[in-house]
Amino acid sequence: MIKIQTGSVLLLMAAILLANVTYSLAQTEIRDWNDLHDIRDNLNGSYILMNDLDGDSPGYATYNSDEGWLPIGTEGTPFTGTFDGAGYTISGLRIDRDTGFNGLFGDALDATVRNLGIINADIRAGAGWNGVLFGRVTDSMINNTYSTGVLNQNNQANFHHGGLIGQIRGGRLLKSWSSVDVTTIGRLVGGLIGTITSTDDGPAVVEETFATGNVTCLSDEGEIALYRWVGGLAGQFGGSSIIRNSYATGAVVAHSHVGGLVGYHWRGSRIENSYSIGEVTGESDAGGLVGHRDPDQGEFIGIVVNSYWNSETGGLAQGVGFGKTEGVYARTTEEMKEEGTYTNWDFQFTWAFDEEVNDGYPIFLFQVPTSSDPEVEVPHDLTLSQNYPNPFNPSTVISYEITAQQHVRLSVYDVTGRLITVLVDQQQAPGEYQVTWDAGQLASGVYIYRLESGGQILTRNMTFVK
Repeated sequence: MIKIQTGSVLLLMAAILLANVTYSLAQTEIRDWNDLHDIRDNLNGSYILMNDLDGDSPGYATYNSDEGWLPIGTEGTPFTGTFDGAGYTISGLRIDRDTGFNGLFGDALDATVRNLGIINADIRAGAGWNGVLFGRVTDSMINNTYSTGVLNQNNQANFHHGGLIGQIRGGRLLKSWSSVDVTTIGRLVGGLIGTITSTDDGPAVVEETFATGNVTCLSDEGEIALYRWVGGLAGQFGGSSIIRNSYATGAVVAHSHVGGLVGYHWRGSRIENSYSIGEVTGESDAGGLVGHRDPDQGEFIGIVVNSYWNSETGGLAQGVGFGKTEGVYARTTEEMKEEGTYTNWDFQFTWAFDEEVNDGYPIFLFQVPTSSDPEVEVPHDLTLSQNYPNPFNPSTVISYEITAQQHVRLSVYDVTGRLITVLVDQQQAPGEYQVTWDAGQLASGVYIYRLESGGQILTRNMTFVK
């Protein structure tokens, strides 16, 4: 008989537990369409994209022909894992199905998806819940994602269609955008999200997002038929959820409950510090910002705070098609390109202006071209390089250069604008400098590093992946 001391047993159990934890945290590398397809075999796994995927990547023809891509996660068996795009893109995603829940992910629950772009997508569906990234997503974290391409839906009996997400229920969507033209004869349609609502676990929070695609809801004969709840950013928005610091620029065409930002706004949900500039066309309940805002008192009224629409480009005299108008303000094109127009907006850590981006209307700080972009003139006395490695775990090196004796401050912030740490705050002589930052005690995510010196401010994003 073999004897094992109690202490040895405990050590063995701890080693097994540690091995299981290590395995569960390990990221499976995705390098081609075959790897991407295999995610459906482990919907609770952790994945990281290692390179761009496009029509030349192995497996493209296999999974994007005929009916096209079979979405990851279905109604009843959703994706529940983590997917980190690591800043890479998936190009040419193609879907042509009569069924619903279409997108890269069909249905997701308690998932995390970040740092991913899906470009030149072509999504065609006959049923409900369709988006380029998600058909539906519940109580999840989506951060730093975007989509381009087209989405078409051809069944008026179905709902929830968006350029990025068909429906989001609870959770958070941060720093994400869509430039997808959405054409449908269905309802609950948005340039970014079809429907936003809460769950028992809490409201959905949509923040620092935008949509630039056109949203068109027409009949087969090309007429505006009885299709409603359509918006430049979101079709229907409720359940005490929040849209904060967001905008839409595309044209919106539908029958009723149609708005430049949101089609139907209700049940105690809030729109804060947002705007729309796209032309809005509708038969009834059409507004430059919101199509229908529930006029009832109490918990059912939708709240709007410091939000604006362009009364010149929007084509409408009213910002709200039906319901209360408080918190919604009409402005001219010239006024909407001036910082002084926007009451209580944060132009230090959230919003910015750049004449070369978004036609001079407000944009987000993460949209401002960095000094490495070829179109942008590199400052002669201050440069800030992209950190290396990026993404990183747990440490990375930040390099910068100054050409004159001056005070230098290098700081790190999270995506909400909260100061994490100050790496440098002193006078420095001309030269090149490198600073190592260890983020090992922080959560994975996107962080912003900011260099201030000589009256200039330069910022870049970096991604920490545990």
